[in-house]
Formats: sequence, structure tokens, C-alpha cells
Amino acid sequence: MAAPGLGAEPIRVLELGCGQGLSANIIAAANPHIDYTAIDFNPEHIAGAQALAKDAGAPNVRFIEASFEQIAEDTSFTPFDVITLHGIYTWVSAENRAHIIRVARDKLKTGGLLYVSYNCYPGWSPVIPIRCIFTDTSEVSPKEPIFDRLAEGLRLFDRLKDIKARYIGATPGLVERMEQVKKLQRNYVAHEYLNGEWTIFHSPEVAADMARAKLSYGSAHLLDHVDGINLTAEQSQFLAEIKDSTRREYFRDLIVNQQFRRDIFVKGTQRLGFLTARDKWLDLRLVLSVPAADLPKTVKGALGEAKLQDEVYEPIVAKLDGQPKTVRELLANPSIANLQLQQALIVLLGQGKCHIALPSSGESGDAGCCRPDAAQFVWDVLKSHVQKLIKEGKTVESARNRRKVSSRTWGGFVNPEGAIKRGKLNDACTSSLLGDRISLASPRVRAIGRAIGFVFGRRPECGPEGHVSR
Repeated sequence: MAAPGLGAEPIRVLELGCGQGLSANIIAAANPHIDYTAIDFNPEHIAGAQALAKDAGAPNVRFIEASFEQIAEDTSFTPFDVITLHGIYTWVSAENRAHIIRVARDKLKTGGLLYVSYNCYPGWSPVIPIRCIFTDTSEVSPKEPIFDRLAEGLRLFDRLKDIKARYIGATPGLVERMEQVKKLQRNYVAHEYLNGEWTIFHSPEVAADMARAKLSYGSAHLLDHVDGINLTAEQSQFLAEIKDSTRREYFRDLIVNQQFRRDIFVKGTQRLGFLTARDKWLDLRLVLSVPAADLPKTVKGALGEAKLQDEVYEPIVAKLDGQPKTVRELLANPSIANLQLQQALIVLLGQGKCHIALPSSGESGDAGCCRPDAAQFVWDVLKSHVQKLIKEGKTVESARNRRKVSSRTWGGFVNPEGAIKRGKLNDACTSSLLGDRISLASPRVRAIGRAIGFVFGRRPECGPEGHVSR
């Protein structure tokens, strides 16, 4: 299928509900060919995002304080190639969802893509009555601190469990699910369980909403497309008999008990010819974002955890280890078969440890932008966040040893010439420094690194299904 960005042409992206703008700044810094516009209603979020973009010297991103209604009414925008909204659709009012549809209808180019994520049935069905406990508690004690209200909701659930409430006993997995909720970051749980606007959707309902903007859809979560880890043979056959894609996706939701969807909608689907699609596939460039030795050997789907076949994955990973490769270059290895490669790359990309890399043209332009004393820079950032370096369980105290460890941390992220290793950026900016490494080689990314100090002591706040608090 044709999509914006498959060629070298610049593309325009609109993010609705950008929060503090961290993702927008990172994407813009890593993709200079993207003209990125990010919208949020909160003036503090926008002010912080603008300051970060200014400090980073990112000319290709702009932040606008506006409501969805204001953006829908604004006629000054040039149409966008991509519109994206993550963690928004379930958590806004019906009125705001209508404004989002207007934005998609009027401001997305023909042939453009829209990405949206949302909570869905049937996976959320068992929890809806329990969520009412939390919202009721919040309404009864609106002046109590939010985390106290959250704790009271959890206490009431435990009381119901202890007195053997029949709903809890009749709902398999509910107790285990709420035990997992207790382990999540409190900010995420408050967002999910105490937010005033919270709508669960059947996937055909969202498809119908987007159809009003002339959009058709499919799942954006790559691992959903690997039937072997999600569906039995009988389930795959059942779905194959359903010709309508909207109905097929809904029945699939029922089969796997889906609770969170990530969908891509297209404004005017254009099928690529065989030769064009083949050339795009062969020219696709990929890179690992972790050393090959750190790649997971398993993948998780609706059927549970599956082991990756060494004979299929090892030749691919070995070729990708250390530097980007195109599909054409991977297939030059006689031990790598095309059909196996397609599914293997979907799995690796779905794990989030392999990424599509930018074209090689202009890559050397990043060289030389590295800070002269990178090891000291790593140490300075850690020190400013009251963090310490630990090696083999012991705190590194001496300046000499600090420099050695800092240099190795930095060296895992840049080439000998000082250029950022392609594909490292996404993992870097969502991981702890010593856990996965962080790239701060270019001036723009260094500025972003200073602003996202939270990654140096803890990981971003994530809920189930990968929803990251902004």
C-alpha cells in the first residue's frame, strides 16, 4: 500500500494532544525531513515543549496551544501527510472526538495516514464495574489528594474480595489483574481509573467514526499480524472466512480478548503494483537498537510466549548487528529466505528492538557534532540528577574509573567518528542511561537529553499495552 514517507520527499505530521512534547521533539530531532506540528490544550505543556525545541535548535517542529475545536476551525493549515493521536481518543469527550474527525476530514491529505490508539472491548469489560468504585470514591471525596482517592478505591476492591463478592468470584482473572494494577505507576493508574472522560469502544465504532472522514483502517500493532503467536489454526481459518475487514477485526478482538488497539486509517487506499512494492521492500533499511546479544529470544502473543527459531533469526540478527542493512543486503545471505525474512522482521520490529532506519544519504553529516569530552558529559548529567555509576554492584568513586565507565556508556552509542549510531535514538530516549544507553551526540539531541532527566533515574511511566504517560 502506498504511504507518505516511502520516498525521499519531506512529509508533514500533525500530532493532536502532544502532552509535554517529548515525543514530538525526539521525532523531529531524529527526522530532519519531517515538518512536525504538535497541538495541546495545556499552556504549561506547550511552553515547556517550545523551550525544549528552542534549546535543541529544532527548526522543523512547532508547538501550538489550542483546543481540538480551534484546530478544526482553523483554515490556515496546509494539509498533513500524517495525523497522530496516542492515548487521546478514549480519554476525551464525544464533542472533542467529533472535532478530531473534522480535523481528519479537512486537514489530512488524500493518501495520508491517521494513527489512533484507544481502549476497547472485550478486554476492558470485566473492569468497568470496578472502575466505577474508583470514580465513585473520587466523587465522594473530591478534595482528598488524588493518590489517596486511588488508594481508597483499591482498599474497597480488596474488601469486596475478602467478603467474597460474587461478581469478583465469577470473573476469572479479575483479582490477578487488580494485583497488577497495584504495581503500576500511580500516575498512569490515576489517568486510567479516575479520568472524567473514559469511553471504551468496539473497534467497528471507531472505524465508523473515521469513515465519516473518508478513512479506512487496519491494525498498526505489528505483532497483531503474526498469526502464529496469536491464533490457533481453527481461529485463523474462521477469520479468513470473513471478507469484510471491519467485521474481521472485531471478531479477532473477541478471539484474543483485545483491550487496547492501535490502528492506522488511510484516506484513499492505493495498492502498489508488484514491482513497485518489491523495490520498496528491498530498499527498506533496518537497524538494531540494542546489541544482538541483548535481543529477546522469545516473543509474546495472545497464545502466550513463543521461542524464536535460531535457524531463522540468528543469520538476520548477525547481519544487522552493529550497522544498518537493507532487505536487499539481508537477502544476499543465502541462509536467509524471503518469506521467513518478512515474518522475522515483523517480529523484530514488533519487539521494539529493531527499527526502520533513515536512508544512508547524508549520514556522515552527523559526524563531528559530538561533545569533545563525552565521558565527562555523561558523568555531569548523572551528577546533576543525583545518580551514581555502579559497576559489578559497587559504586564507582574514583575519577579515573568514572571516566572509563562513562566512556563505555557513550561509546556504545556513537561511532568512532562521533556520529550517532542510526536507530539508537528511540530506545535511548525511553530508557535509563545505564540500562540501555542514551545518545546525546548531536547538539539538538543533547538539549533534549538535558530536559528529559527523568530517564536517568527511572523509566517512563507505562501502563499495560505500552501506553506511556506523557
